[in-house]
Amino acid sequence: MKNLETPAVKLAIYGAQGALGSALLVEALHRQYEATAVLSDLNSVTARPGIRAKTGNLFDALSVSQSVVGKDAVVCVLSSTRLPAGPVDSGDRAFHKVFSAVSALIDGLSIAGVKRLMVIDRLLWLEQSPDSPAPAAEYLQQRLLRSDLQWTLVETPPEADEPLEFDDFVHAPESNKAKPVEHLRRFAAGALDELMLGLHLRQRVRIADWV
Repeated sequence: MKNLETPAVKLAIYGAQGALGSALLVEALHRQYEATAVLSDLNSVTARPGIRAKTGNLFDALSVSQSVVGKDAVVCVLSSTRLPAGPVDSGDRAFHKVFSAVSALIDGLSIAGVKRLMVIDRLLWLEQSPDSPAPAAEYLQQRLLRSDLQWTLVETPPEADEPLEFDDFVHAPESNKAKPVEHLRRFAAGALDELMLGLHLRQRVRIADWV
């Protein structure tokens, strides 16, 4: 039981829909964090006891600042297919989504005075890739390095795209879902441990699975 004198961890989660977002929400609630799902559409997540939700635009710095003010940390599941596409002004849709979201997070968290940020993504924009325009990708990386945020970039686990929902992580899953559910539970626990302990600040990490 949580000591009532101990302040709750206030956590905002972007991309709380889908398998990975659900695993993170359930793990945060298990730890008795005050977890808030920031959504473009409040109807995209079923109302449940303990889950807070508010509207917010991940691709707008002012909206981000308003959504995360007062939080201790922010997690963005940038690889989630359930996130809105964001602004697009060229054919490179995926990179512009990343560029717009990460830029808004850097500026929005700075405005709100929130220091801790975890971005979970496939992180292809950190590597040489025809899908990531080199000057823009380098500029984005430099923005992260120059910011005073305590960020950690985490590689998306393979099971993130599994067709799993919130209830799969609350109740005993069906046999065909048991393995990916367990993997994502472990990933979520490792991610939130890293978020709170800050053992890999301003680094790119992969959370190992010991299953």
